[in-house]
Amino acid sequence: MGPIVSIVIAAALLLAGAESIGQNVSYPSSTQGGFYTHNYYFGPAPSSTPWAPAWSPDGSKIAVAMSGSLWIVNPSSGAARELTYSRKYHSMPAWSPDGRWIVYVADDGGRTIQLEIVEVETGISRPLTSDDQVYMDPAFSPDGTRLVYVSTRPTGNFNVYIRALKDGQFAGEEIAVTRDNDFGRDRLYFGRMDMHITPAWMPDGKELLLVSNRNMPLGSGNVLRVPAVANGIDRATTVLAEQTLYRTRPDVSLDGKRFIYSSTRGAADQFNNLYVQPTIGGEPYKMTFFKHDAFQPRWSPDGEWIAFVSNEDGLPQLQLLETYGGALKKVPISERQWKRPMAVVSVRTIDATTGRPTAARIHLTASDGKMYAPEDAYARVTGAGDRVFHQAGTFRVEVPVGPVTVEAVKGFEYTPVKTTVQARDGKAMQIDLKLQPLTNVSARGWYNGSTHVHMNYAGNLHNTPANLMMMSAAEDQDMVNEQVANKDNRILDYDLFIPGGKPHPISTPERLLVVGQEYRPAFYGHVFMFQLRDHLISPFTTGYEGTAIESLFPSNTDMLRKAKAQGATVGYVHAFGSKDPLSGNLGGGKGYIVDAALGATDALEWSYPGMGSFHPWYATLNNGLRITAVGGEDSISSMQISKLVGSMRTYVHTGNRGLDADAWFEGLRNGHAFVTSGPLVELTVDGRMPGEEIRLPAEGGEVSVMARVQSITPLESVSLVWNGEVVEKIPLSSDRKSAQLNKKLKVARSGWYHLRAEGNPNERYPLDAEFAQAFTNPVWVTVGDRPVRSAAAANYCLKWIDKLQQLADAWPGWRSQKEKDHVFAQFDEARAVYRKFRDEATVGGVE
Repeated sequence: MGPIVSIVIAAALLLAGAESIGQNVSYPSSTQGGFYTHNYYFGPAPSSTPWAPAWSPDGSKIAVAMSGSLWIVNPSSGAARELTYSRKYHSMPAWSPDGRWIVYVADDGGRTIQLEIVEVETGISRPLTSDDQVYMDPAFSPDGTRLVYVSTRPTGNFNVYIRALKDGQFAGEEIAVTRDNDFGRDRLYFGRMDMHITPAWMPDGKELLLVSNRNMPLGSGNVLRVPAVANGIDRATTVLAEQTLYRTRPDVSLDGKRFIYSSTRGAADQFNNLYVQPTIGGEPYKMTFFKHDAFQPRWSPDGEWIAFVSNEDGLPQLQLLETYGGALKKVPISERQWKRPMAVVSVRTIDATTGRPTAARIHLTASDGKMYAPEDAYARVTGAGDRVFHQAGTFRVEVPVGPVTVEAVKGFEYTPVKTTVQARDGKAMQIDLKLQPLTNVSARGWYNGSTHVHMNYAGNLHNTPANLMMMSAAEDQDMVNEQVANKDNRILDYDLFIPGGKPHPISTPERLLVVGQEYRPAFYGHVFMFQLRDHLISPFTTGYEGTAIESLFPSNTDMLRKAKAQGATVGYVHAFGSKDPLSGNLGGGKGYIVDAALGATDALEWSYPGMGSFHPWYATLNNGLRITAVGGEDSISSMQISKLVGSMRTYVHTGNRGLDADAWFEGLRNGHAFVTSGPLVELTVDGRMPGEEIRLPAEGGEVSVMARVQSITPLESVSLVWNGEVVEKIPLSSDRKSAQLNKKLKVARSGWYHLRAEGNPNERYPLDAEFAQAFTNPVWVTVGDRPVRSAAAANYCLKWIDKLQQLADAWPGWRSQKEKDHVFAQFDEARAVYRKFRDEATVGGVE
């Protein structure tokens, strides 16, 4: 090892170069599945540990995807040799029967996924496809003359194709084994059009096993046995019928009698285990009994071993299961032989106020434009498309020689710091990144936390409370509000729930972990429930087609009331988007207007910046319904493509009670809070904070407004809002990262003020958000004894309920008229509330 080069970076550089900013991961040619497809089906493009194992024909080697390349691993020693490399991310290797070729997929970073092929002996790769589509699941036929694969071409739907292959090139036109098929109506998370994925050859080369959701209302589908001919889907037979979620990936044994696959058996497990079953159908036999996941099983050529990916220790790793005997062997990567010059970079992220290492998020871009992560870090793609990882304060990573840019980010109260250094072959480099605090709002009694975090949600990472706390420390989050939730019929992380509503034992004085629940009805909208005293609410959802919980009874009102009877704080989550939901089908929080009127909800959550949620929120505020706005990004921290923990969060004032869970949720319910994707906003009116009230005499009066904004990214506007209307545009500082207002304003009628700040989407980096946005909850002003009322807002809410009832009336899954009458009576109860508000807002027909 050469000499150590030490560099200390203290300057805070906010604006990232283009090389650091990722593109949005959208795969525009794929019309199916979206977010879940990208995570559960597509390969983890930046993974630093093995994925997608494939045995060599002689059984002596295993090809895997790792660090964006394909590698050849010796299963006895764990030594790995890099076989392919390019600026794309490689995955899904499949050997030719003669061992000469490996075909694989190449992801350009979120736009397309192409087929490529490499000659194993020479390491020379060439593309097999070059277009704007997505290709997946390549596999050679048993005689090596054909390739089966999945493609979105030409309509954007996943279909299975076969094409002749000779000397590493296509040698004929493709044959469509499956074709587009319309289910006839939208399916939850899967849409109308059927998908056909993960084909596996039978040994005679005449048939395939594949997964398809034809005639299935839920999940990615059954395992079908299909002739390997044009339109073979027409003669398909079902050999395994269960609700699946992309992970099945059948692999057929050498004799063709059995297939190995990964499954949760519909709902029996919160983890994926390995099962084996006859290829003609029959009863599955469970091969593993893990409390973690087992993915991507592949038989060895002699059938004696099964290679698979296990996340037992958190990160995906290669393991072997003995077919007869049950021995388990871990195959840790003992050595990495890169095919290009590499250098070692060691980094410390230091809190400038203490001089000690501190956890932070890392944006790293190497000389080839790709992100490289340490071997012990979970590489991620953020919601905004940046490639990042979290680390606890120190890390070591191998990168290609040349310039490497490293940037450390820690929440919204530290200024990001970035440097570019020259990585040299044979030299180890030490970098210290010093994070300077922008402010410290906890010193003024404010503590932050997202209201919407999931620890495990069937992602590639097996997350733990300790790791979730590290990630939250890296994002400078005080409250870690984890939610137990269902994914289809499974319940994830239910074992973490602790009755009594108190923080989890892993909590520290600096950071609290609270385990709540996300109740997820597909129709009314999802809600959070925190500090349930006794038990989780069940069932976890309603409105799932083809299940015993398809009815819209019980309503959200019923279940929210049950949660509140346990002392829970409740609120609608990721409810609305960028447009007024009343102009469409009421968005993802259809029940909000009803439950606001009936006192069944405490809060309305912003999961991303946007203006759409202001329409229903302002409509309820303008009739005096004190619903607290909160921020919670819906981070699914076990997935490789997801919004980051705390990227949309809530700051709550607890006063002299400090960081205390009871005080935090009490402050939330009382509206002592602001929402942010980055900017820090502060508002007082006559010295009163959000959630508090000023009382003026009947003739009105004058109030003193103080507003202040700080931000780590530039802003475009800061506005003071009165009863939903902008009354003051507050000038920004020269760098557009701060603003301040001190002004007296006259008030003649009852109402409310709040402060709002927004940035430009082109200046959002390094925030994991579409743009910077923050706003306070209202400071209320009561003039005389007159309540806050608006006939227009009441009419908005009445139109909402009318549309809600029309949608609910058309739902096909009601079990009885009695159920419908019960729910519609709640709608009528809410209508009566808004009609009363409308009457109180008018005198002689005039508002």
